[in-house]
Amino acid sequence: MTVKRTGLSLGERWLQFANVPFDTIPHKWALARLRARRYPRPFRWLYPLAVWFVDWFGPLLILYYPLPARWLPDDKFDELFTRLRKHSGAMLRTLGLFVTLPLMEVSAGEKAPAAGYVHPLAKFRLSPRAPDRADVLVVGSGAGGAPLAYELCRKGLKVVLVEKGEIVSPLRSAEALEKYYVGQGFTVSRSGDATMVLAGSTVGGSTSVNSGTCMRPLPHCLQRWDELTGMNFSGEALNPYFERVEKHIGVCTPGWELQSKSAFLVKEGFEKIGRPEVFLLPRNAPACKGSGRCAFVCPTQAKKSTDTTYLPQALEHGLHLIIKTTVTGITEEKDGVKVGMQGAEGRQAVRCKKLIIAAGALYTPLLIKRNRLGSHYREAGKNLKIHPASKVFGWFPHLDHGAGGIPQGVGYCPPDLPHITMEGIHTPAGVTGPIISVGGKNFNWWMEHHNELASFGLMVRDRGTGKVISTPDFPSLDYRVHPQDAMDAVKGLKIIGEAFFAAGAQRLLLPFYGNNPSEINSLAELQAIRPEKIRPRDITFSGFHPQGTAGIGRLVDEHLLLKGTKNIYICDASVFPDSPGVNPMVTIMVLSMRLGDYLGDSFFH
Repeated sequence: MTVKRTGLSLGERWLQFANVPFDTIPHKWALARLRARRYPRPFRWLYPLAVWFVDWFGPLLILYYPLPARWLPDDKFDELFTRLRKHSGAMLRTLGLFVTLPLMEVSAGEKAPAAGYVHPLAKFRLSPRAPDRADVLVVGSGAGGAPLAYELCRKGLKVVLVEKGEIVSPLRSAEALEKYYVGQGFTVSRSGDATMVLAGSTVGGSTSVNSGTCMRPLPHCLQRWDELTGMNFSGEALNPYFERVEKHIGVCTPGWELQSKSAFLVKEGFEKIGRPEVFLLPRNAPACKGSGRCAFVCPTQAKKSTDTTYLPQALEHGLHLIIKTTVTGITEEKDGVKVGMQGAEGRQAVRCKKLIIAAGALYTPLLIKRNRLGSHYREAGKNLKIHPASKVFGWFPHLDHGAGGIPQGVGYCPPDLPHITMEGIHTPAGVTGPIISVGGKNFNWWMEHHNELASFGLMVRDRGTGKVISTPDFPSLDYRVHPQDAMDAVKGLKIIGEAFFAAGAQRLLLPFYGNNPSEINSLAELQAIRPEKIRPRDITFSGFHPQGTAGIGRLVDEHLLLKGTKNIYICDASVFPDSPGVNPMVTIMVLSMRLGDYLGDSFFH
C-alpha cells in the first residue's frame, strides 16, 4: 500500500494510522506537541529529538528500510511501531513509547469528570507566608505529615506545614498524572528495565490519588520488621493506633453493588478454577458512589484522603498551611532547625524547635542528602523497595464495561505465591494506552475494544532493592526487578489469565515483550508460557508504594529521630524497615500518630 498523504509529519501519520478523524489530526498533533513541551526537564527537550530520530532512523534500524517513517507504506508503518513496542531492547521500546505517549493521550477521547463539590480546604484563607518561628515544621501533607500535624495542633503546639503541591480537583486521567504525580509519572528506573514508579505530589500526597485501599500490614511482615530493628512491631502496641486511624478516615468494606464489572468476572473466574477466596478490599470511602476515578481524584469527594480529613481539621486547630512552596535548605542549629523555603512570596525562612520531614520515600532522602542531615546522610536513598505491579486484560466481546464501579475493589492472595497480592485496577482509556504491550494495528484493536476489556492486576512484595538518585527537577531511580519476583509475577499473571478464560474471555493481553507472546487466544497458549524463560526487562512493570529509603535502624531510631541530629524526625514510608506486604497508607498514618504522641509528650514533659 502507498502512503495516503506524504505531507504528514510523523505524529500526524501516527494519528492517521490510529483512525483519528482526518480533519482533527492537525489540531490533535498540535495538542500533543504542547503536551510534550510541558513534560518535566529533560524530557521536554528530548521529545523533538526522539521524534526526529524515530522518523529518520527508526525504519533503517528496525526494518532495514531506507525511508523516513512518515513516508512508509501502511504495512511497513504498522511493522515499525509493532516491533518498537515489542522490542527486546528496553531502551528502544521506551523510545517508541516516549514518541507516542502524547499522541495516545490526545487520541484517547476521555471526557473530563465533573466535580460535584467544593474542596473543604477552599473555605480557609491560606497565607503564602509562614511565621518566623514555630514549635514544629512539617514538610509534606500526605499520610505521614498531615495526621502528625493534626495531632500536634490538637495538643496545642504551633505547627507549620509546607507542601510543594497544589489542591486537587477532578481531571482527565492524563491531566491528573501531569499535575498531581511525582515527575508527571516520568520517575523511571535507569537500570535497563524502565520500571516506572508512581507517587502523588500534591496537597494530600498519594492519599489524594491512590486507590483508597486500607489494609493492615501482614503479620509475618511485621515480624520481619522486629527481626531487622529489634523492636516490637508485631505485638499489640500498634493496635490502638490502627483503630484510631481506621475510625478517623472511615475505613469500611463496600458491598458488591459498588464493584466494577471486572470484579464480578474475577470472582466468577477464580471460583471456576478452584480459587474461591476472592475478597472485598477495605477502603477509606464510606460514602463511595463507585465513580471509578480513585487514582485521578474522586469526583464526589467520597474518599477520605488527608486533604479532606486531617488537614481541614488541623487548620481548625491553628495549623499554618503553606502550599506550592518548596524547601530550599535545612540547617540544624543549637536549639532547633532553620528551614529555607521558596514560594509565591519569594524566599523565606522559619526557625522551629522540631522538624518533621514527611516528603515521601522519593523526596525525603534527597532532602537528607542535599542538606547533609545527620550522621548517615550518605546512606539516604539506598534500600529502595517498591511493589512491582503488572496486569492482565481480558476481552469479553459483550462486556460493555463502562467507567463506573470501584477500580480496585477486590483482592486475592494466592497461597502458592506468598510474595504476590492480586488487586484489581481498572484504568481509563487515557492511561491504558501506555501499558498495552502491543503496537501498530493491534494496539488500535485493543484500544477500540477498551470498553469490552476486563482487567486484574498483581503486586509483588519485592526481594530486591534499589536507590533514589538526585536530579535537578525530580527523583530518578536505580532499581532492577529481582528475577524471582519476575518469575512469581508471570505465574500470578497466568493464574489471572486462566480465571479470565474460565469466566468467558475470548482473548488475553499479557504484559510481555521481546519474543514472548502477549496476545493469547486459548488456554493452551497460556499454559505453554514458561515463567522461567521470561526476563524481568520483558515484562511491563509499574512500581507503587516506594519505601525504605531512610529505614528504622539504618537512618532513624525507634522514635523516627534522624540519627546524628537532635531535632529532625522522618515520618513517611521511607522509614519502613521492609515491605508491609500491603498498600502502605494506613501503616504510614499509624507511625505518624505514634510519633505525634511521642513528640507531644516530649514538648509538655
